Amino acid sequence: MRRHQIPQKQIDIMRRQFIRGDETGYRIAKKLGISTVTSWRYMTEFKRIKAAYPEKLNNMKFFMPEEPKQHRMTPLYVQFLSVLPRLLADEVPGVKAKPVWRKYRKLYPEGYAYLPFTELFYIWIKENHVPGKPKIIQSLPEKDLKVLKKWKHSAIRRNWQIATTLLMALETSCYKDITDKTEATFQTIKSWISTYEEKGLSAFALPKHKIFPTVIKRMNSRAGKVIKLLHESPKMHGLNRTSWTITALAETYEKVYAEKISWGQTSYTLKQNGYRFKKSRDMLTSQDPKFREKINKLQNALRRLKKDEKFFSIDEYGPVGVKIKGGRMLKKKNEDYQIPDKQKHKGVVICTAALELSTNQVTHFYSTRKNTFETMKLVEMLISEYSDQKRIFLCWDNVSWHRSNILLGFIKEHNNGSRPLVVPMPLPSSAQFLNVIESVFGGLARAVIHNSNYDGLEDCKAAIDRHFMERNEYFRNHPKRAGNKIWGKEPVAPRFCETQKCRDRRAMRGADQK
Repeated sequence: MRRHQIPQKQIDIMRRQFIRGDETGYRIAKKLGISTVTSWRYMTEFKRIKAAYPEKLNNMKFFMPEEPKQHRMTPLYVQFLSVLPRLLADEVPGVKAKPVWRKYRKLYPEGYAYLPFTELFYIWIKENHVPGKPKIIQSLPEKDLKVLKKWKHSAIRRNWQIATTLLMALETSCYKDITDKTEATFQTIKSWISTYEEKGLSAFALPKHKIFPTVIKRMNSRAGKVIKLLHESPKMHGLNRTSWTITALAETYEKVYAEKISWGQTSYTLKQNGYRFKKSRDMLTSQDPKFREKINKLQNALRRLKKDEKFFSIDEYGPVGVKIKGGRMLKKKNEDYQIPDKQKHKGVVICTAALELSTNQVTHFYSTRKNTFETMKLVEMLISEYSDQKRIFLCWDNVSWHRSNILLGFIKEHNNGSRPLVVPMPLPSSAQFLNVIESVFGGLARAVIHNSNYDGLEDCKAAIDRHFMERNEYFRNHPKRAGNKIWGKEPVAPRFCETQKCRDRRAMRGADQK
């Protein structure tokens, strides 16, 4: 029983309830604020005592102490009641028991000792509603009360401490209660209260730190460099690793750019740009040994792009089954929103498309499958539509049907004396996140695929056609605003940038699935 001991008062209460039999162990535990295990152990012990001493059951004094008796009206207590009002007449409100007890002992040397006097003193004070010590703060303006209530629910600990201090000072006269609650020192509590009384809440406002443009520029530059390294394989920098760690990124950053960066700065930069360590099907690091060479080639082509040249980002969206699709939607809290698990689709959509980066125009058609001949069909459409151009660049993923000998032979045969000159610009392997048209497909999925329930395949195709038609028209009318993220809910701007991630897994959820 030693490990489960509780105060003697609680044990006595439990004994009385056991003898009377008017409460269960659970109710006793709830009433006393103890665990049910503890109450059960004590009840079991009481049963053992009852079984061992059956002849003593009627003797309540043996089994449990008597109920505490009320204080008797002894001559000493009557004397105390008669003299106490006279002693308090000369004291200020909120007086403590000790100075009153000293006066009492001078009048009655054989009276109560200090501890019993203190107990009776505060009982008498409470019963007779004698005014206590005045509150620390008498009142607070309504405007300050609103601010303090917001601070009390703030995540900033300092604001919570100040608000709790001032609100408790309005209700109590005891500094100890405030220090126990806020865990601040007495001197700090006093300084906060005096500061508020002198200057008000404005004195607690922290100075705003000004971030200079040069600092912002340096942070953006550092973020771009870190993300460039993240997209490269660690083996390219002599590390025997298959994936990056924050420590490895920081060390490689210092070697490559001759600039110091701490572990914390690297971690903060990655978090600010939306990168987390997680298991995912998305590959953010390309294992292509010619990654840097291919990226430089793409960037040089875009940098030197002339007016009579066009650069296309090409890919296929789908296959997507035409059926009831889920997604994010505004609904009431209790409104049911479920999608059938097993559905028979009404058809399958594969959309092959090309995004021209300088004008942000999309050329698309619908395929029955993903193969070399469908890609050749798209190339023929682009050659016909942009026949007035001198050269067109085709940027696509490094998949088998984009690098087949049949396709390369077709392009080589066309380039023998025909315009425009077709130049393939394949992305590094496993670098779909750099394919710019993935961003457009993400906007398409959120706009017309998520939360859809089309009647058939033709209705779905009509919605996709209308989406691309409105998008092309918008960018023809607003060429300077091309790349606005808001239009079509595209996750990133439709432009080639090595540091961005074009493929949005949340938006593309449901694609490539029948």
